[in-house]
Amino acid sequence: MERPTALIRKLLELEIFEEHLLQQMRKLKQQLQQQNISILDRSNQASDIWIQYRSGERVREAVFMRAMLDAEVQGKIRQWTGEKE
Repeated sequence: MERPTALIRKLLELEIFEEHLLQQMRKLKQQLQQQNISILDRSNQASDIWIQYRSGERVREAVFMRAMLDAEVQGKIRQWTGEKE
């Protein structure tokens, strides 16, 4: 059982982490807008995420494999939090 202050500290760390994530999302959305890139459609499946987007005057599609995205995110979370596998 963890000490109450340890749990509170983890909560505060996650709140700060959330603030940074939201700030990064705002910056990225601004960058997409500045480069005239917009997401037109999106489909989330168990194995992948399909995106239809406009880049300038062209409409394109991209498929991102969920397993790869999950692995990349888990690696970043471990890096940010210092957690081991």
